[in-house]
Amino acid sequence: MIKFNLIIWVCSFLQGEVCMPPIQSPIIYNSWYECSRAAHQESVKIMSNLGYKVVNKDKIAMKYRCREVGTI
Repeated sequence: MIKFNLIIWVCSFLQGEVCMPPIQSPIIYNSWYECSRAAHQESVKIMSNLGYKVVNKDKIAMKYRCREVGTI
């Protein structure tokens, strides 16, 4: 079974695309589905922590990747 690791980038699209260093989840997911769902859930948490004003002012958005890390 292929396993996946989640990587999220917090990016500002105010002047092009500028992203902070990636955030790598310590969790290994059993499927693309689980990893992708987690990416969206974590993105909502990050945006909530940043707050309405910051997200709107800096045009914040998330990018993510579910990277294959191996099989068992």
